[in-house]
Order: sequence, then structure tokens, then C-alpha cells
Amino acid sequence: MSPPGPAPHHAPQPGRTPGYQIGEGSPTGAADFITVQGRLFAPLEGLAANDVTLGGYRFLDGTDVVGGVPQTLHPGVDLNATGGGGGCNADLGLAVVAPLAGIVRAAIVWDGSTSGEGNHLWLELDDPVAPGPTWVHFDHLDGFEVVDGHRVAPGQLLGWCGRSGNWDCAHLHTEFLKAPPPDGYWTWPYGWSRAQVEAVYYRPLDWWNAASARVQGAPEEAVVAILNGAQQAAVQAAVWAEHWNPDAADFAIPTSWREEWKAGRWPGAPLGPEQPIPASEDKPEGRFQVFARGCACWLPGEPVSWDG
Repeated sequence: MSPPGPAPHHAPQPGRTPGYQIGEGSPTGAADFITVQGRLFAPLEGLAANDVTLGGYRFLDGTDVVGGVPQTLHPGVDLNATGGGGGCNADLGLAVVAPLAGIVRAAIVWDGSTSGEGNHLWLELDDPVAPGPTWVHFDHLDGFEVVDGHRVAPGQLLGWCGRSGNWDCAHLHTEFLKAPPPDGYWTWPYGWSRAQVEAVYYRPLDWWNAASARVQGAPEEAVVAILNGAQQAAVQAAVWAEHWNPDAADFAIPTSWREEWKAGRWPGAPLGPEQPIPASEDKPEGRFQVFARGCACWLPGEPVSWDG
């Protein structure tokens, strides 16, 4: 289904926090979402196509201890449309949608004064194409379009990006947990070690790449390798198996294939080895390789071209 766009400017919405209006600042473009085959959606409108996790703080930013005092390693990623280039509150009021199908487990309204998570929402994904058991946590929302127990489809509107929790600039703090939050709906990893955070939370970009691969039919071993943050060689070995030795030199087509899946496009496994492209009067001899989802071609000195 196509995701809904943002609500009209300044229109009252059920469940919205008093004192905030949609579209303060300069809204970042029209209703546009990064989607993989209309089945998997990046959660915030207007994210950068080359990296859907661009924005503010990244996963595990920070330090464990400062001056002997335990700190919090950032357990998620702060999303901003187009990487936050539109100004401090350009994202205020932009639509937030479900990445995959699931059930809203908690939509918790901010008390209007306490600093921290603000309006926050917990979504359990039970979609069969999720790369693993997943609970998604969104913080600082401007308001909700859903309530506890609401079943949502991929791309369905959940609420609006905001700055609730006393934040200066609007952003969508997003976490991907591997199981229900261990300390309830106010889980925050204060004083946790890096290993403890990594045991509970997925690395957001790994989760996105693994979900993208699964939606496009990648083999299970490749999905697991990506989700677990495996080295690129391990992912390539799972797919290229009989066709390429990951210990050998990194040729143009394998390199381009890796860039394709990192960008959320899954070319599929190779169906055979590289083949020559005969030279012609105006072109030197090149190479091509057939994949489950298309063909990659390469000429010396030229970038690989994917013909899907």
C-alpha cells in the first residue's frame, strides 16, 4: 500500500501533544519514503536514499564511562530527512510509518515536562519478512495516529516526527531490539557495556540491509550474515559460493554487487561464472555475469552496469 502523507499544516490531530504544530520550520519536501518493493519502508518521510540511517547520533555513539561515572551508549539512531540538512526543525511534523507489519504494543503520551523520550511508541514486528524477532522503539514523536493494540501494515502512518521530551530539534530516535524491552517500556541502557547494548539491540543499518535482502529473496544464510554484522567477505561467500573465492582479488563485478546490496538492492546470487564480452571496433573486450535478478556488465575503465 502507499503510505499516507503528512497531515495538513496546523490541522488538529487526535492524540497530539498540546503546544506543538505540524510543519514548524521548513518541511523537508513532499511525502516521499524509501521503500523496497513497496514491502519494506524506511520509517521517516524524506530520508536519504544512499543511507536511510543518516541524521544525528549514530548507534553506539558515546563512551561507556566518563570520569568514573557510567554513561549511556546510544542504543539506536537519530533519523533526519535528507541527513538533517533542512534546519533544526525542518522535520517537525513529517510522517512516521511502520517499516513492516506489526502490532503497537505501547503508545506512551509525554507528560509535557519530563526530559527524555517524550511521546514514544513500541511496535512489535510480526511480519514474516522481518530478518529476525524485532521490537521497534520510536522516541520524541509529535503525536500519534495509533493506540495500543493497533495492528499496522507496512508503510502505515504511526505518528509524526517531533521534539517532545524537551529536545531543541526535531528528530526520530529509532531503536531495533531483538526481543521485548528487558526493563519494560522505559528501557534505557544507562551504564550498560558495549557488549550488553549489542546483545539487546540490532545495529540499525545492519537490520535495514538484512530486511532489504530478505524482501528481495536473498538466501537465509546471507540475511543472517548481514543481520549479525558479519564481514563483507562472509556475506559474499554465502552468495557467491561456487562462483568466487572471497580470499582472491576483489574484481569489479563482485565489488559492484556488494555496493548494490548495501544500497538496499539485492541483485541475487550469480547463476554462473564471469563471461567475456567480445571486443568490437569501438569497444575493448569486457566481462559480464548473469544473476538471479539481472546481469552485470563491465568494460575496462568503466563502472559496472546493472541491467535488471
